Amino acid sequence: MNDENVHIGALLSRYLAQWRCYVPIGAICLVAAIVFLLMTPRQYEFIARMQLIEQKDGMASEMKMLKSTGLGGLLGGMAGSMNADNEVLLVKSRRCMAEAIRAVGYQVEMRRWQGLKRVLLYGDSQPLDVAFPPSYLDTLSETLKLTIEMDGTRVSRVKAKSKLFADDVEVAGSALPCRIGLPGGDTLVLSARPSAAAPAGSYTLHIRITPLQKVYEDLSDDLFVGLEETVSDIILLSVDDESKQRGRDLLNALMEAFNRQSMSTKIKEAGLNSRFVRQKLDTVSRELSQLEVEIEAYQKQHNVPEPTLYAKAAVTGRQEVEALVLEMEARLKMLDYVIDYLKNPANRYASVPALEGVGEEAVAVYNQLVLERRRLLMVSEAGNPALVRTEEQLDEQQKMLAEALAATRSSLRASLDEFLKKNRSLDAQLDVLPTIERQYIEMKRQQKLKETMYLFLMQKLQENILVSSPDEQAARVIDAAYCSAKPVFPKKSITLLVAMLIAFILSVGVITVRLLRPHTACPHPSPSEKS
Repeated sequence: MNDENVHIGALLSRYLAQWRCYVPIGAICLVAAIVFLLMTPRQYEFIARMQLIEQKDGMASEMKMLKSTGLGGLLGGMAGSMNADNEVLLVKSRRCMAEAIRAVGYQVEMRRWQGLKRVLLYGDSQPLDVAFPPSYLDTLSETLKLTIEMDGTRVSRVKAKSKLFADDVEVAGSALPCRIGLPGGDTLVLSARPSAAAPAGSYTLHIRITPLQKVYEDLSDDLFVGLEETVSDIILLSVDDESKQRGRDLLNALMEAFNRQSMSTKIKEAGLNSRFVRQKLDTVSRELSQLEVEIEAYQKQHNVPEPTLYAKAAVTGRQEVEALVLEMEARLKMLDYVIDYLKNPANRYASVPALEGVGEEAVAVYNQLVLERRRLLMVSEAGNPALVRTEEQLDEQQKMLAEALAATRSSLRASLDEFLKKNRSLDAQLDVLPTIERQYIEMKRQQKLKETMYLFLMQKLQENILVSSPDEQAARVIDAAYCSAKPVFPKKSITLLVAMLIAFILSVGVITVRLLRPHTACPHPSPSEKS
């Protein structure tokens, strides 16, 4: 009877007896791992952090809105982490990343063999500078490879290879600067880098020029940008790179590009408010000048005495009521300006000017949604579901904002009517004054109203100028980009462990084949052997 049980001990003994197979396979895998470590360039991890500034202000504005109006459930509760996520998308947007790529020169990689490694040269380690035609790097569609043979500071030979042209382009040696004519009329210029010391003797440089879109896509996969914690306004940036200097420069340039883009958007918002305020300021200034001319002419025509007559005739109570009426009429007028601006179809997705005392909390929340839509347009295309939802929310928000402003206007109008009623009762005390003096008092009252509006608009104009100051930033840099102390790739321990694992698997496979082969090739026993 055949024994069908598996004897693990006997099987293990047979595997161990073939130890001579382990030694050569293990040696080969170990040599391969060492060669891999020697040939693979080291990569380091780079980390940077920045804290959002506008995020904190935006949340405080919403809290004020929730406390001061009954629209909290409709307008609030949607700016927290959503705004921070939008800022993260803006950092990784193509616009910001393309600006950082251009600033660092990430599209152009220059390498040179040093031992078994082809080392990346960057900054002062680059012996040559490559000058491109205008917009060449932005419009390049295929990778261009240059092989430059150098003899000290002289170019011996240049070879250009790309899918853009059928045949390789070769240029004979020449002194620097060296011009390389490419098919299509483009010319690249190689020149010595003043701050770099050229290596002595002969050496070869390998330059790889990659299209901007490919660099952006590859870098987007390698670059991490996100909130350091879920409920936090600190953005963490991380990327791996071979050059310690290039990795730092890339993250720092990306943070600078983000601040510039955010500042540009902020300046546009302030510019919109400034244009609105300037238009109204010009109108009020013209009306005030015209009114002053009319008052002067009225004084000359009717021989009206100095304005002290009005102060003598009015009582203290009427002066207080008059001041309140002037303030409320100014606020009502400014509220009408904002309502007319909001009803204009041309301003459907435009920011609404925020003016003090005319529903600035609701306007601030509406402007926040407009800003979020603009940022979504920067990181997505038209028709994107998120963008469509945002526009639908904006349309609904605009209706609610118009209703809120209308309600505020009605409340303000009712309060003004009460004060006017009280003012009329005080005016009855002045009926004894001649008609000419009463008309003169009314003209002075209108003059004071225009002056109040003029000063109010001047104050808002100065505030907008301060908002658009270049010192303002969207985020403050907490940690400028710094490099990890040890390389993150390749790691010796992991490489050797993988090599041992591969050696073990190969050894087991080879021994299994050798052990199975005698059984499959074993001849059948003869009759004499059976007996």
